[in-house]
Amino acid sequence: MRTLENYMAKVNVALAVVAAVLLIAATIIITWMVFKRGIGLQSSWELEIAIELMISATFLASPYTLITGGHVKMDLLDNLLSGSAAYWMALLPKVLACAVCFYLGCAGLEMAIHAYVTGERALGVWQPLVWPKYSTVAIGMLLTAFQYVLDILHSIRGHGREIENV
Repeated sequence: MRTLENYMAKVNVALAVVAAVLLIAATIIITWMVFKRGIGLQSSWELEIAIELMISATFLASPYTLITGGHVKMDLLDNLLSGSAAYWMALLPKVLACAVCFYLGCAGLEMAIHAYVTGERALGVWQPLVWPKYSTVAIGMLLTAFQYVLDILHSIRGHGREIENV
């Protein structure tokens, strides 16, 4: 299990690096767009590609954000509850989030396959193929769901050890 967690951590870091590069590229493109429009030149592809890059970066960075504790969570009840209630209050949102991420990953995969088969393109002047963007939704959400599974198993193992020690 530890080997799988280490492997997933490496995959998460790699995807976070890819997401960071995509965000840097989007920032450079937007800066270039503002500069060009400032001197009176116009084109439409910059904003469209920057949006595509930011969407992809968001989904690809999701598993890394989860593993580093960057996702939004409710700490108020964690501080008020103790024992078994705190355990279940920590576990239930993970299970629900895992289910949502798994659903979104499957839906993204279905959309990516459909877009690839049909050659679907985005609206706008540039009209890029949409399957690469949809595939980042599938990759990011399925890996986030898998990371939630690892977190849930880690929580269950930790809770089992706590019961044994009592």
